[in-house]
Amino acid sequence: MKRALVLLLPLLLAACETAPGTGIEARGGVMASIAPGPVTPASLVGAAPAAVSSRLGVPDFRRSEPHAEVWQYSGGDCSLFVYFYETASGALGARHVDARKLEGGATDKAACLSAIMARRNTPMS
Repeated sequence: MKRALVLLLPLLLAACETAPGTGIEARGGVMASIAPGPVTPASLVGAAPAAVSSRLGVPDFRRSEPHAEVWQYSGGDCSLFVYFYETASGALGARHVDARKLEGGATDKAACLSAIMARRNTPMS
């Protein structure tokens, strides 16, 4: 039950924090790649799934919904969630990134992303 709550809570928060017509749709599509340089939570927003996986690798957990996907990456004591939603063009693009402690509650997104990159032995830049 506790694990289900940890997985469900970020999805509910993402639904509240994203407004239609903002972010990805305003740019008319998604980014095919993430800009060179350090990977930050903000640099993931707007990216296509292939762009995210090219920088972070295969997610530890992936949930597909109609018109959306949620990817989870484990960073040891945190989980990073990347929420992909279908754009007007039909392509999936990352619209929101969130980080949660394993025991529940929010945690620093950048620190969690760093832990994931270190755990996967992936350079940040």
